[in-house]
Amino acid sequence: MSVLHILSYLTLAVFVVLVILRMIRIGSAPVHLRWELYPIPHETGARAKYGGSKMEEVDFWTKEHKSNMIGELKVMLPEIFFLKGIWEYNRSLWTGSYPFHLGLYLIFINIALFIFAAILSFTGSQIGADQAGIGLWLYWATYVISWMATVIGTIGAARMLFLRIVDDGLAKYSTMSHYFNIILIGAFYFTGLMWVALDPNLVENILSFFIGMITFSAMADFPTIAYVHIYIGLFFAFYLPFTHMTHFFTKYFTYHKIRWDDSQVAPGSAIEKRLAEQLAQPVTWSASHIGADGTKSWLDLATWAPFSDKKEEKK
Repeated sequence: MSVLHILSYLTLAVFVVLVILRMIRIGSAPVHLRWELYPIPHETGARAKYGGSKMEEVDFWTKEHKSNMIGELKVMLPEIFFLKGIWEYNRSLWTGSYPFHLGLYLIFINIALFIFAAILSFTGSQIGADQAGIGLWLYWATYVISWMATVIGTIGAARMLFLRIVDDGLAKYSTMSHYFNIILIGAFYFTGLMWVALDPNLVENILSFFIGMITFSAMADFPTIAYVHIYIGLFFAFYLPFTHMTHFFTKYFTYHKIRWDDSQVAPGSAIEKRLAEQLAQPVTWSASHIGADGTKSWLDLATWAPFSDKKEEKK
């Protein structure tokens, strides 16, 4: 096993652990203020056609309501794979953001294909341009996707950096971390493009890397640019969980726990218990206009009638 393989395993382990810890931290945070703005895509029945709500029903909280997963997928899939929201509300940004993300999607697809090819090679199947059947198909699929991912990703990164600099609306809210992230991912794409362009044994070399990851065996000698590309990728995977780029999983909480969460707060339910705990917390900051004195809880303030004490004094 090479040092590169050891670093790859350590980076993967750190990435998985940090992502899981962050998901646990977000999932256990206080219940967010839910939007409950309709239409909600998991609404079912006739109401879904006009964006209605289960709250239109009399005593809706006493009835069982089912969610429509198909409705959610109709919203989620275009957003995930085509960035539909950006397309609709900021077409100029989409021209950079979409290829920027699409390059990563293609790389993940390629990694899955290479892992499949590595496993297939254990059965005696050969992967190459001179092979037949699935071996030939995998060779050309991984080769073409390698070109597509790096070219599209490099264009997207260049476009995003350009927009961050020249677009006044973006520049005002761009921090050094935004520029660093774009440059880092752009460097990952560009070095990958150089590797694809300069290595005549690209598919064989990448395949040997994944075979080595699975079997703990030595890998082929890579061109220098390949090592640069891989080390940038490892640093990116290690660095990512500490950044706002974790939106690739935190969006789940934004959509399912804030925008679309309309579950009833039924007596004895888990959400009722969590809300009761939050309402019992004291309001410690100064807010005399709502009666906060450092000891009253949120529940006290929510049930307190403003200026009622002063009215009592006048009597």
